[in-house]
Amino acid sequence: MEHSTYQKLVVAAANLLRQKGYAATGISDILKTAGVTRGSLYHHFPGGKRDLAIAAARYSAELLLDMIEAACRKAHSEGGDYHDAMIEFCKKIYASFEKNGNWRFMTVSATLQEGGERNEIFSKEARKHYARIRMKAIDEGGKFGLSAEASYLPLRKAMLILEGSWLLSRVLGDTMPMRSAVKFIEEEKLFHELRQQAQLQISHDETLS
Repeated sequence: MEHSTYQKLVVAAANLLRQKGYAATGISDILKTAGVTRGSLYHHFPGGKRDLAIAAARYSAELLLDMIEAACRKAHSEGGDYHDAMIEFCKKIYASFEKNGNWRFMTVSATLQEGGERNEIFSKEARKHYARIRMKAIDEGGKFGLSAEASYLPLRKAMLILEGSWLLSRVLGDTMPMRSAVKFIEEEKLFHELRQQAQLQISHDETLS
């Protein structure tokens, strides 16, 4: 399907911003990548690069929300639990990272913090995105019978681990930290299960005594 001018600009901006950052990405770079005119850009984004960066972050956030929903749907259909969904979510992110060498959803947390004198505008937008992510986690976790806190905590852990691993992978030029992140989250599920088993055994022993 052919993208509209608006979509071309948003996708081009998202890709360039994640590769180069906000300060190093120029309007001319975006126009060249999108293959559109300067007039078209300012028609859709009167605020120029600032407005386009916000739209690119929203686009990236939508991709992330879709991935969370897809991972939860897959885990639920296969009889898994919420931790299985988080593992699937991390695997999807790693697959995208390995394929592209970088990834769009990090625009939300990384690019929006580089706005210089407009930093508060971007920070406010980033907070909105994370609020939506939290609500998505609570909504999806509820389908597994979890409370709001129990739903959000696993995703918050995954996001913290993945974002740190993403940054380290960029610095090293190696996907190893991202691979390690997925493995760590898988081990976290195993640890959680072993801890539950140990607690059940303790309760059983106390009952017998």
